[in-house]
Amino acid sequence: MRQLLAVILLTSFFRLFQLSVNPVGMYWDELDTGYQAYSLLQTGRDYFGNLFPAHLQSFADYRSGLYMYLTVPLVKLLGLTPVSVRLTAAAFSIVSVFLIYYLAKKHLGFGKFSWIPSLVIGLAPWMAIQGRIAAESALLIPLILLGLIYFFSKRYSLSALFFALTLWTYGTTKLFLPILLILLVVTNLRRLNFRQLLIPGLIFAVVAFLPVFETFSKPVGRRMTEVSVLTDPTIKTQVDFQRLQAALGWGAARKLGMQPGLPEKITINKLTAWGQIMLGNYVSALSPEFLFLSGDPNLRHHIPAPLTGQFYLIDLIAFVIGISFLLTAKNFQHRNLLLLWLLLSPLPSIITRDGGNHAPRLIFEFIPVVLVISYGLKSLLSRRLLKFGYLAVLFCSLSFFYYYFFSTYKVISAPEFDTGFLPAVQTAVANSSKYDRVILDGANESLLMAYLFVARPNPAQFQKSFPLPSGKIIEGVEGYQFGNIVVLYPGIRNWSKITASGSNFVVVSTLSPGLENITSQDAVLGPDSTPLFVTLEARSSGPIGTPDREL
Repeated sequence: MRQLLAVILLTSFFRLFQLSVNPVGMYWDELDTGYQAYSLLQTGRDYFGNLFPAHLQSFADYRSGLYMYLTVPLVKLLGLTPVSVRLTAAAFSIVSVFLIYYLAKKHLGFGKFSWIPSLVIGLAPWMAIQGRIAAESALLIPLILLGLIYFFSKRYSLSALFFALTLWTYGTTKLFLPILLILLVVTNLRRLNFRQLLIPGLIFAVVAFLPVFETFSKPVGRRMTEVSVLTDPTIKTQVDFQRLQAALGWGAARKLGMQPGLPEKITINKLTAWGQIMLGNYVSALSPEFLFLSGDPNLRHHIPAPLTGQFYLIDLIAFVIGISFLLTAKNFQHRNLLLLWLLLSPLPSIITRDGGNHAPRLIFEFIPVVLVISYGLKSLLSRRLLKFGYLAVLFCSLSFFYYYFFSTYKVISAPEFDTGFLPAVQTAVANSSKYDRVILDGANESLLMAYLFVARPNPAQFQKSFPLPSGKIIEGVEGYQFGNIVVLYPGIRNWSKITASGSNFVVVSTLSPGLENITSQDAVLGPDSTPLFVTLEARSSGPIGTPDREL
């Protein structure tokens, strides 16, 4: 129990320390989560006006709602801040440490070594960032663990409740949960009394009804369609080019409008292209490269410390030993469940275009990999010499990883988390009473969501304002208008050539051209002290930033 307490304290530190400022900035989905929670708190509706939906409508798509509902009380207590939005993920990530300890001790045969899965799940690089940002996938781990705990305890009603709640968390759950439930039933047939499953089945149906219904009655699956391999518009071009190469390789004469022959049509087509991509994704998802060497390339999903994948490189040794244990442990009750779960877990992700290394979509792989590593560690730690050597390397890996996270990662991940957006909007709002017009220009990015997070317009009024008031503000400048604050559409504008009348205050991204010819005032700096936004002021007609302006 002392080991468990130590792991919980260590995990809590790594999840909560600098939670508001690391990652630096908040990306669109986090800001959207915050204002959705604020809207739910004030009106019981999402900011598009839908009453208590399972999927909240946002500007980009429909998002699963449980994370936002759980964030509502935190917004009530702490206000709309980065901490209140991220704390839900951090808290659930910490709870997972205890839940997997209980599962390992009561049902998986770890005994006095039950702290090992807690150590692996709490300190794994996979959750180091997903457990600190407003990521819906962070809720899946504790809910699945609760579902397993109650299923193995034969408390099927509670198990059904928590499994059904996973459908409220992350879109691809709808694809994997049926697989997991079938695996649980098939691998536990001898201990199941199907008459006992009637009431749990009813509970599951009631809780799961709304998210499943909305999936088919609203454009909830639009995001999946956008990222699916099957809708990739480049596939046809690739197929045509490969067919041409094959035909020319067989000696066909190149000519305008040449058509592929039967061999090319049979061997090179959309089906073979899709199959090749999906198979590549599957192999990548279970590869040492993804799991132990480099991980997800997206800086919002993974901290790219050298020689670190979704787990530490040293964990590869324990993983191999754990696989060997599962393959040879004939008397282990849940062996087949874990092996099949591991093998089938990538399936929902491989049908997407970057599904072989997309950590959130591969989250169903997390628990079986953690348990396989844990079984390997259990074998290793029972040998005294190996125990101290392994723990020493693990400690070095952990120290290096989190040093990297609290230093280098802040700088390299800044663009991915829209660093500077919130202080830029705060500067604009603070100066709005001093000028006729305040303009927010994020260059190729929209500051709309950051504006809603900072300014917090009344949700009841905002819900009635669609379509948002917008249009041409001045020549060459178009955007959304909220009082005298204008949030520009994404685009590149040269402010040294834009003429405005009246008094104007402009907060503009340094990615915009022409700023080198303008004397700016204050600047919003990134973690490496690089200016991200600058402010411009003009109080008379003429180009903004020219000498005739009053400073």
